[in-house]
Order: sequence, then structure tokens, then C-alpha cells
Amino acid sequence: MTRKSMAHAGVEWVDLAGQDVPCVAGCSGWLVCKLIPEPHNQQAYDLFIGEVVGAWSDTRVFSDGHWHFEHADPALRSLRYIAGGHFYAIGEVLSVEPRAESD
Repeated sequence: MTRKSMAHAGVEWVDLAGQDVPCVAGCSGWLVCKLIPEPHNQQAYDLFIGEVVGAWSDTRVFSDGHWHFEHADPALRSLRYIAGGHFYAIGEVLSVEPRAESD
């Protein structure tokens, strides 16, 4: 799909500093990757390996090195596809205490 055809479908774009690739607007974070050619993996498994060359996040949900979805507007929460038409929106924090090491 081209940028023009995706725009026709209603996709909006955002320009990220120092990058000349289009990024989809409305995301809580973006990764820009460079393809590492692995012809066997690409042909046999449809597996593409990339090197992250840039990363950005929306400061409304990421600050001080942590994601803060629990305090964010629900529209900013990440959506995860699971399977069979089911999605989950991230947002609730669950904390686990570290286990004490046994002798």
C-alpha cells in the first residue's frame, strides 16, 4: 500500500524529527526500522528482521522511562489483537512483589 492509498482510506500521518518515513498518526509510540536482508527467512517464513534506528513516544503516556497508560485518556491506550476477532486495550496496572530467594 502506498502513502497516498492509505490516506485515501483515512489514515493520517505524522512526521517524526530526523526521519523521512511516514508514521501513522494517533499512536502512543513509533519504531522506525531498517530491514536486515535475510532472504531465506523472508522467503521460507515471511519473517523480516529489522534494526531499530529510531524510537518515539507520546509524552502523554510515556515519561521518566515508563509507560503511564493507567492515567491516560482511554483513546491513547494501545490496542492489542489477540486472535479470533478479540482485542485488548492496555491500561490496568498489576504489580507483583519480587520473590525472596530461598537458600
